[in-house]
Amino acid sequence: MTVVDNISRNMDRLSNKQKNIAEYLIRNSRKIGFMSLKEISEAVNVSEVTILNFCKTIDIDSFTELKRLFQELVKQELHIPTEIKYSLLELESIDDAYDNTIQIQKFNYEKIIRENNMDTIADISKKIIDAERIYICGMGMSKVVAEYLDRRLKLIYIDSKIVDIGDILPSCIDIQRSTNRDIFILISFPEYSPNVIGLSRYLSQNHISFISITDGDNSPLAKNSTHILKCPSDSLVFHNFISSTICLVEILLVIISFNMKDKLVPHFDNLERLQSSLIKNINK
Repeated sequence: MTVVDNISRNMDRLSNKQKNIAEYLIRNSRKIGFMSLKEISEAVNVSEVTILNFCKTIDIDSFTELKRLFQELVKQELHIPTEIKYSLLELESIDDAYDNTIQIQKFNYEKIIRENNMDTIADISKKIIDAERIYICGMGMSKVVAEYLDRRLKLIYIDSKIVDIGDILPSCIDIQRSTNRDIFILISFPEYSPNVIGLSRYLSQNHISFISITDGDNSPLAKNSTHILKCPSDSLVFHNFISSTICLVEILLVIISFNMKDKLVPHFDNLERLQSSLIKNINK
């Protein structure tokens, strides 16, 4: 029995306030495991004590245990080997696999165009250009996107740095060095990284701007973001295709490059002259 099953089973014995809590938890089951007690109490407009009493009413020992159960629920929903197996069993032919994959990818690309307007991308572009340094953070497959973005930004002379929060001490040192002139870009998709969500909470509490690249407004990463780039990551077989995310990042990079055109063209001219000079010396 999942935590949602447990809440639903106990619905009849809950007070009206507790029913409001229950309904909120069920509606937002994917992000509850990454929210604080204070955040949930403010969202439902009840006291923190009321939520703690709610936990006891449904036979859950603590709020920490409630969060753990919701995190487990997300993991169960995204159990990758099972998802891959059933997805493959549904495919009847190679043509079926090809056509359906194309359709899903088309859906992803159409959705990033619908959900990310030009004004938002232009505003994010300006903030990145004006920032002193860009810190980029992603875990798992999101780290691939983070590394891609980092390399491209460096290519256009923007000071960027990967924050590897899997390596706690160096990442904490990097984060402490950041100032309000810097911007963080955080990337996470279901199953959301608790470390990335924790970093977003820290940045928000310390009034440090961050841009989130995630699947939508309901993502726990999106709550306190300065800006959100929304990327569907639906896949026929594997969970979280990153192709549409890379596409959206590429659009952002092109807009940044265009806005920096007057500075970049002379930079690239100098780079070409330097490369030419080095090649001549090597050939002597």
